[in-house]
Amino acid sequence: MQKDNWYCDRILWKAKQHNLFDKRCCKFSDLSVEQVRAIEAVISVEIKPVIVFWESQNKWTVLGAKSVCSFYDGELVLCDLDSIDKQVNLLHPSGIDREDVKSKSEFIIVGSEGKNIWAPSGSELFALMNILQMFPLNEKCSA
Repeated sequence: MQKDNWYCDRILWKAKQHNLFDKRCCKFSDLSVEQVRAIEAVISVEIKPVIVFWESQNKWTVLGAKSVCSFYDGELVLCDLDSIDKQVNLLHPSGIDREDVKSKSEFIIVGSEGKNIWAPSGSELFALMNILQMFPLNEKCSA
């Protein structure tokens, strides 16, 4: 099995475990034509999109078999999955009480470069954290 296919399978498996498709997440293949166009207008690299967290054309995150891409505040943040190195943390927003962070935070910090990735607050955010903490997966296949 090729690495991209293996990563795609693992992402979908974890997403199903977290019941993400019952929430504000969907498979890339299930997006509307307008949503796909909005994403493709911003992403210029091949990421092999798998799942999408969608709020609007101005705020979304795509998790692909190669990278995670998050678009918010007019900027695209891209992080290669293998560079995450299991470094995934919750961003503590200023002005939020410590006990409210888990329910109000919409960003996680990934990789050694500390890139901010958006997801809807609550269970979707923590599911994405859990999925991203898998990467890089142990090499069991050819690239």
